[in-house]
Amino acid sequence: MPKITRVSVVHGALLLFAVVLIARAAYVQLWQGRDWAAHAQRQQLSNAKLPAPRGTIYDLSGERLARSREMVTVSIAPREVKEPARVSRELAKLRLDRKLIARSLDGKRAWVILPGRHLAGDIGALLALRGVHRAPVIERMYPPWQSSRRIVGHVDHEGNAVDGLERALDDLLRGQPGISTEVRDARGRRLPSPGVPGVAPVAGSDVVLTISQALQEIADRALQDAIAKMGAEGGDIVVLDPYTGEIRALATYRSGRSSGSPAISEPFEPGSTLKPFIAAALLSRKLATPDDTMDVENGVLTLEGRTIRDVHKASSMTLREVIAQSSNVGIVKFAQRLTIREQYETLRDVGFGTPTGVPYPSEAPGVLFTPASWSRQSRASLAMGYEVSVTPLQLALAYATIANGGELLEPALVKEIRSPNGVVTFRNRRRLVRRVMPREVASTLRGMLRETVADGTASDAGIGTFDVAGKTGTAWRTVKGRYAPNQYTASFVGIFPAENPQYVVLVKIDNPAGVYYGGKTAAPVSKVVIEAAMAARDAALDRSALMAGRNSSLVAREQKLVESAEGSLWLDRRVAASPATAVPTAESSKTGAGPASANGHSSAPFVFTLPVAQTPLPLQARPRAIPEVAGLPVREAARRLHSAGFRVRLVGTGIVTGTLPASGVTAAVGSLVKLSAAPAP
Repeated sequence: MPKITRVSVVHGALLLFAVVLIARAAYVQLWQGRDWAAHAQRQQLSNAKLPAPRGTIYDLSGERLARSREMVTVSIAPREVKEPARVSRELAKLRLDRKLIARSLDGKRAWVILPGRHLAGDIGALLALRGVHRAPVIERMYPPWQSSRRIVGHVDHEGNAVDGLERALDDLLRGQPGISTEVRDARGRRLPSPGVPGVAPVAGSDVVLTISQALQEIADRALQDAIAKMGAEGGDIVVLDPYTGEIRALATYRSGRSSGSPAISEPFEPGSTLKPFIAAALLSRKLATPDDTMDVENGVLTLEGRTIRDVHKASSMTLREVIAQSSNVGIVKFAQRLTIREQYETLRDVGFGTPTGVPYPSEAPGVLFTPASWSRQSRASLAMGYEVSVTPLQLALAYATIANGGELLEPALVKEIRSPNGVVTFRNRRRLVRRVMPREVASTLRGMLRETVADGTASDAGIGTFDVAGKTGTAWRTVKGRYAPNQYTASFVGIFPAENPQYVVLVKIDNPAGVYYGGKTAAPVSKVVIEAAMAARDAALDRSALMAGRNSSLVAREQKLVESAEGSLWLDRRVAASPATAVPTAESSKTGAGPASANGHSSAPFVFTLPVAQTPLPLQARPRAIPEVAGLPVREAARRLHSAGFRVRLVGTGIVTGTLPASGVTAAVGSLVKLSAAPAP
């Protein structure tokens, strides 16, 4: 047996070690190779999320209400910095704390994230320096003073939708984030990977709203002015197109609250504004005519142990007078001609007690109890607008059925949706829910509501040259389930104009101090909104149709006054039938130019005298001087310009430095005035 020497042992041990090493290497390479390769790649490669720009939100005229812009955040890798002095100077321009700048250049630190967001173009010199890194972020931008902000909502610092349409339409606006693949070099620096392509972000869809920003500002301003003047707790204004259901303005104010839209989410008892729908039920079923007379008990009726009173007392009233004078006794007695089921179905069919379907978070359906839950007093209460709660939007849509000929429509806030490449993927179409009354009944009701504005409780809503139809309402407010003394909701719903309507305007004032009747509080606010809309020229009005529908008697009266003032009463049928003639001006007569010059043989000016009376511009369209607003805050300056009938475009924020055209210059009503502003010193 050969002797085992020490050399043999060492040799065998080395051989065994080599075999084990080779086996281990083979195991790692063959069995674990993919896992270790992936681990190495994870150490060298990393994915960075690229935010996607949210879609832009536009108003009806194309004005941007919300947009995204790409910003950058800045980080410093101190160990990579080669020019610390230059980096320090550039960081100082960002007004950073000196201690933070020093920490950003401390070689003991690997990475320092700087606060704030910046436009890449503003800090290009800093980003060009070695050791300075940037990361893209998307910032949501809103106009500095925008009354539609409640409707639009907002996103938080991380780009997450919080409320309003930003939240309701988040799936459309959000877009798809991209991915950027980065590789670490030997020094740990992050560089774009040349071998692994990234994924570009896809922007969200753009949304065009049915809201008219010009009309929204008018409604918002009118509401805030009214609340301040009346000492009210809050209020709402809804303006919509009765033929399409498109919402043109949605103004809301609540003390201490800056978000949400109570006009959609907070129901209230409508009071007398509900009475026309009882009349509609009677007329539709031929249970009454507008001229049917009812004994109204001199304004006092005791029914089921309850006393019902009228403000305007009379021995008897027709149905049209009951509506015009808002008689509680009259409408309760007329409502007794309806069965319980008919009364319930009338209110249900105009949309009370069910959501409207508007694309907005937290819409309230309101409350309309089924007849099984009614008490002995419910029929009378419902006829007067109690024991039922509706949102301002629901009530405006119900009045739209009177305006459009009897059809209940779904409301719309979105006009169009456009893909990032501009293709229209959705366009709003009129969506009919149901017919709730015959067309002739709706026309009759408009006539009755026109009389309410002309001679009834809503006379303060009247507008000189145009007929307005509408109804006022005043209702007790509930506090902790009980009607509170001396607390009221005042309301008015108007149809403008009464024939071929273009707007339904709802105004609701919560708990006004002093006078609280809807005819003296809410109705005048509706008038302010309509008159300002006519002056604004870009408030979604069809002016040709509007002028064609002017009150003919008032137009004739205006024309007569104009003719008298101009001494042109001699213009009779003979003149109207005569042909137009060309006569030389005084200047051309002096040069001896005769009628033949009109054929082009002379450059002398001629005036064509037409055989028609000249009609002056409506009062609101006469040119006006641009008011002096320099030195005022932009909000107050814009308020004054809008009150004067001008449109406003704001450049800058803070204090107004000037206007273009300049103050004192005469300009047509509806002209655009550019406000230049700068931060207060």
